[in-house]
Amino acid sequence: MNSGFWRFVNRALDVLLLNLLWIVFSLPVITIGASTCAAFYVTMKMVDEEEGYVARMFVKAFKENFKQGTLMWLFTAPCIYADYLIWQLVIKGDGINFIVIVGAILYTAIIALVILYSYPLIARYKNSLRNIIKNAFGVSMLYFKRTLFLLFLVALEVAIIFWNRYTLIAGAFIGPEFIIYTISAIAKRIFQKIEKSNETPGGTENSGTINQ
Repeated sequence: MNSGFWRFVNRALDVLLLNLLWIVFSLPVITIGASTCAAFYVTMKMVDEEEGYVARMFVKAFKENFKQGTLMWLFTAPCIYADYLIWQLVIKGDGINFIVIVGAILYTAIIALVILYSYPLIARYKNSLRNIIKNAFGVSMLYFKRTLFLLFLVALEVAIIFWNRYTLIAGAFIGPEFIIYTISAIAKRIFQKIEKSNETPGGTENSGTINQ
């Protein structure tokens, strides 16, 4: 039972369960943010094998991060939709100039950088939403190379999931949590390095306290 094979099987079952919990708790749509924060809380524990009962940890984190996770989702969802509309205009519009295209790229980049770390930060720290957003952008700038690498990995995983109908079916079972786990693995190492060096990303006045 302590062999590498059984540890792999147990981890795979935990990921399947976590993905199911994320989907179920996200169904009301408005709760996607809180559900995502809860998933990040569990996966960041998984990175160093600190997790206990996955379902219990998920529900606990969902309750604790419900307010901030929901507020963050109410902030990011319109931003994502606006980004979609901008690119629809760029792709389908006539006479779109170079400045508009550059603006669209910059807007997409900023939104991606903020969203990438915001939910892991909420899951790990107790802080104001304002500081969470500032810290998310600050972390992405402070660790820009790692952030680019992380964005590449996430884009690659999304591409694999949507490769064909078979990968899409498999992605429905593990895709979201696989992506969340990937972000958690890199984000947690960055957070730990910041904690050890007492760095303050983005020049914020408070980096927050760690959620236990």
